[in-house]
Amino acid sequence: MREPVRDRDRLEHIIEAIDRILGFADGKTIEQLKADNLRYYGIVKNIEIIGEASYMLTRAFRLKYPETPWEFIAKMRHILVHDYYQIDTKEVYKVIQKDLRPLREQVSRYLAETNWEEWEKNEVVITESATHKALIQTATRMKSRGYELDEICKITGLSRDEIEWL
Repeated sequence: MREPVRDRDRLEHIIEAIDRILGFADGKTIEQLKADNLRYYGIVKNIEIIGEASYMLTRAFRLKYPETPWEFIAKMRHILVHDYYQIDTKEVYKVIQKDLRPLREQVSRYLAETNWEEWEKNEVVITESATHKALIQTATRMKSRGYELDEICKITGLSRDEIEWL
């Protein structure tokens, strides 16, 4: 069973993944990254982590900071995981070169300016977290009883990924 949703932890995961990527890519050209499979796929995995952490932020948090393209970030993760055979190295390199530093600056600012004690008492966040936990429990029961994945998605509103991980 997953831990409760904690926005602060997810943001810290994003920062850590960005720092790993920037370390892996430091001074490397696109050709050098393509030639080093271990380094390249380490970068891809960390972009997936950024996408997953973004996806798992509460809706309330994502709405509070609409200047960050949370949906796009999460979609990129889905593409990397599910359409892995179509990964465009140029797009990955573009993300490294143009998108990660601004994202890191935004996330660092959110971490610094949010009163986390108050945020975690926020009624909307608490309700969203409790609702998500209840949906996960329902999906787990449905899955154990043999319901089809699409049916569980339709009934709970959870994503295929969330249900597959149960």
